[in-house]
Amino acid sequence: MKKIILVILAIVLIITTGIYIIIPSSLQITSQVVIDASDVIASKFLIRENGWDKWWPGTKLNDNRFSFNKLQFDIDKITNSAVNLSFQQNGLKFGSSITYMSSADGMVRVTWYAQTKSSNNPVQRIADYMEARHIEEQNTRILLHLKSFLENIKNAYGYNIYISKVKDPVLLTSTTTFNSYPDMQHIYKIILGLREQAKTQGALETNFPMLNVNVNDEKQFETSLAIPINKVINTTGNSFINQMVPGGNLLVADVNGGPNTIKDAFAQVKVFMKDHRLISPAMPFESLITDRLAEPDTSKWKTKIYYPIF
Repeated sequence: MKKIILVILAIVLIITTGIYIIIPSSLQITSQVVIDASDVIASKFLIRENGWDKWWPGTKLNDNRFSFNKLQFDIDKITNSAVNLSFQQNGLKFGSSITYMSSADGMVRVTWYAQTKSSNNPVQRIADYMEARHIEEQNTRILLHLKSFLENIKNAYGYNIYISKVKDPVLLTSTTTFNSYPDMQHIYKIILGLREQAKTQGALETNFPMLNVNVNDEKQFETSLAIPINKVINTTGNSFINQMVPGGNLLVADVNGGPNTIKDAFAQVKVFMKDHRLISPAMPFESLITDRLAEPDTSKWKTKIYYPIF
């Protein structure tokens, strides 16, 4: 009988010792994803206070507290390279951090590291270990949602940005300099003149008018306007034919809104170009889909931004 008891005690001791060896007192969990996005985009949504509102898959409880599948996460501190969070589940209190790092191939690696102390009780230590593994799965799901969000171009940059081809290579163009940003009356007066010039020579307008406004060194507004036409014609006055390469690449952004929205879209397209190592050999332009003279409500304006690229 004593031998049986001793054997049982020995087995219990071996199992208990094994638990302490296999499951350390400090439980660490790591979740990681590689995202096809730049570190600039990752920082935009990770370390900015209003960024989490846009991608978090669960519920925002207040400015610094978020929940996901019954887990509550508190943002304790945000730095230039990391977000420190704390959370607890079934008596386990975790300290954690989310960091990001760009890779050589233009992607970004996001890592969520968390740590907690497990119980000294061997049975509870097993339960703590299982709970930690479950939380690790939850954290991975959250990061996978972030990956899906950031790899959507419109989510990442705020606009639908894509590559198209030059379909209207012949542009009847006019350039005028103004002392201030030209109003719609001046813009559409020039467009009307280009249309009349094309019509007199039997040329057809093939797409919407195009606009580029650039501020020169003298703080003047150099305004280029063009209409795509179906053939080369003789020009008069300050108009000229500008020809693009047929089938050349254009980076396009769809924009709904007025001047401030269009300005922001231009900025985001530039970020996109930098992130994807694209170079523009020529000036960008706006395609005026909405007749801005006829539609005074700028929120209803529809515009396409075009950047020639290679």
